[in-house]
Amino acid sequence: MKFTWLALHTTATLFGIFQQTYTQDTDDEVLALITQRRTADLAEFPNPPWFDNLQTWLDTQKEDGTWEDVIYLSGCDARRANWPIQEHWNRLITFASAWSGLNPAAPSNWTQDDRLLSAVLTGMDYWFENDYTESDCMGQGGEDEYNCPCGTPGLWNQNWYCQAILIPQLVSHTCLLVKDADLSEEQLAGCERIPGRAYDLRDGDYGHGGDLTGSNAVNVMLNSVSLALFVNNLTILEDAYTRVMTLMNFADEEMEDGIHRDGSFLQHDGILYNSNYGKDFLNAFIQLERQALDTEFEAGDTTKQAIAAQVRGNEWMTFIDEETRQQYWDFNAVGRFVSHPTSDLQANSDINYNLTKLAAATANFEGDNDVSDSLRRLMSNGTEKLHGNKGYWASDFMVHRQDEFVVTNKMLSTRSATSEYVNTANPYAYHFGQGTLFCYVLGNEYKDIMGAWDWNLVPGTTVLLNHPELQSSIVKFNGKKDFVGSVSDGTVGLSVEDYVDPYDGAISYRKAWFFAGDSVVVITTDIQVNSSATTADAITVLDNRASADGDIVVDGKTVDASTETSIEGHSLIYGGNGYLAYQTPFNLTLFEGNRTGNWSAISTSLEGETTVSIFSAYTTLPKDSFSYAFFPAADNKRLDQEMKSPTSTPIVQDNITAVLSSHGLGLVFWPGSEGANFTIKFAELGWGKTGSMTISSAQPGAYLLRGYNDSAKGGVRLVATLSDPTQKATSAGFSLVLQGAKVENPYGYNDTGIIVSNNTFNLEVPLPTGGMAGSSTSYEVFLRPS
Repeated sequence: MKFTWLALHTTATLFGIFQQTYTQDTDDEVLALITQRRTADLAEFPNPPWFDNLQTWLDTQKEDGTWEDVIYLSGCDARRANWPIQEHWNRLITFASAWSGLNPAAPSNWTQDDRLLSAVLTGMDYWFENDYTESDCMGQGGEDEYNCPCGTPGLWNQNWYCQAILIPQLVSHTCLLVKDADLSEEQLAGCERIPGRAYDLRDGDYGHGGDLTGSNAVNVMLNSVSLALFVNNLTILEDAYTRVMTLMNFADEEMEDGIHRDGSFLQHDGILYNSNYGKDFLNAFIQLERQALDTEFEAGDTTKQAIAAQVRGNEWMTFIDEETRQQYWDFNAVGRFVSHPTSDLQANSDINYNLTKLAAATANFEGDNDVSDSLRRLMSNGTEKLHGNKGYWASDFMVHRQDEFVVTNKMLSTRSATSEYVNTANPYAYHFGQGTLFCYVLGNEYKDIMGAWDWNLVPGTTVLLNHPELQSSIVKFNGKKDFVGSVSDGTVGLSVEDYVDPYDGAISYRKAWFFAGDSVVVITTDIQVNSSATTADAITVLDNRASADGDIVVDGKTVDASTETSIEGHSLIYGGNGYLAYQTPFNLTLFEGNRTGNWSAISTSLEGETTVSIFSAYTTLPKDSFSYAFFPAADNKRLDQEMKSPTSTPIVQDNITAVLSSHGLGLVFWPGSEGANFTIKFAELGWGKTGSMTISSAQPGAYLLRGYNDSAKGGVRLVATLSDPTQKATSAGFSLVLQGAKVENPYGYNDTGIIVSNNTFNLEVPLPTGGMAGSSTSYEVFLRPS
């Protein structure tokens, strides 16, 4: 028999009395099912080694529920990030998990142990009795103009995150694990009050946290799910799930927090953060989706599309430490957490999401949303390789992967940001995100060196030496130019950056990276330095990494760089990576040796002083342009081969940059190139002995032209891939005029904007817009010698 009943919870809360009418044998069962699943998940919150401390923590807990070795500083005296007081709740959660019997890592003899439950409740009592009462402590703590100045009683932190997310998470986890215990009215009230006041502000303002978006908004709702289950309130549960699944759709606005259609995750207004905030976002999905499977709350198609894009995007951004087989995030995707050692267990210490649980949460993802291939490769810990090229148009980012290496390139535009300085972390990261080029071969190249390295030498960047003076007040900037982006066909890629120093405009240039096979060709043109602003030299940083085995070799000769050494040469080999200068030689400055720094000076880390052996190399640039090739995982033999028989040739013309390669032609028409032409011989492309091709673009753009010889048909299948780096154009005009060949249209193009006739291929086609603006599109024609 079905009937409805009114669920009333009479404990006073900040959001009033809960009321929900529902059908007992449907809604009640859903609540019970999700509660059961979520409680089992939350029981796994403690790290397994924590259970080894159960007896010690029991023995050392004081009568008031605290511990002597936990730092209970709060208010203005407390550390803003990684608030040490959370250890209090970590211990309570560990007790609650062991008491529940739901975590297989906890010894079974602790299940339902009265001492554990008593310790949990005593620890709760301490916190609830000392909880802050002034509402302004949520997000304006420590400010005299609000009702929570320094000295205000209660447990609070000047960082809004602690009141809105961190402590509500720890409290709601613990409370749900002991929900079936005999809690006092005060304990029930505390378990509701702390996550409840964060939920109450869901449509309001969290002080310095503002109107929450992206990962932060999801985390508040994640805690609200625990709250809803604790008080058996279906209304809150429905609201929290609805809000989360709505947030877990594509973010299509420039710099919008959340998942973008290219798989990048942005947070804090344009910073690439697939790691810290993105992995929190994904972890929330993993939890909520696994708990909601086969109920009305499971993800819909639009959420599945977004999560699938994020999962695939994540895979491209990870690399493997070949020795430990540990997976890590690319340093471009870590944001301010580059300033921590891996021992701090921050975003740079692991990918920090459970692949087995993700597989369970996405088991019903089908068709285009199927992510099983990505998960299989990730679960292989690097034994099954992902290779190819991927451009991220929403974050000005490109990744090139081969079996032997991963190379990543992060640029800066008006649509993206450099990095950030938050909670005393990352004060010297001004040069991050401004044309970086990180390379992972063994995977330990940059591990735990940021505490001691020279922050003026971020790998890949073209900067003024030691300018500007690095300081926390100048870390975060948006770019000054919009012609920044990439074009990729999945195998070969080209990224472009029209650059002006966002701090003071002291240097400007145009830079292109052509990624193909085992190399990256880098071309920097139009280099201009404002001599009235600085006398510093313009340099390109080749690398700044942990020292490797082997010698430094310049033009085949070993170089001692134990003290800073300057030397010219056309080739450099170090640590299995090779560099080859075209025409103008490198003007190198090299150093290899110990550098000393302090992690605690650049973050909240307690690791303190560190000394690391580091290799750095940069080349001082000539006044106008400079080109070189980078060969990851290469040796002297590979560089000698390239010098004798080049596989790539950089070409520079007025407002045009090109790379002619055995993999095809990469071509950039920079702003100001309107009406310009570029001509290339078929013989140079390997498409025939005679004939040529003249290319023109009606607007600035980035192009890849790749030809595939078809001997059976007696010609070349030409694939033209293009993008608009400005993301502003709605259409593209592009033409090929052939000499000594004709164009055929075997692909049946009927679009009015595509004209194929005799020796001409004209395109006037719409470009992707909205969340796809800046992405790559391809067209094919057939070239036959005349």
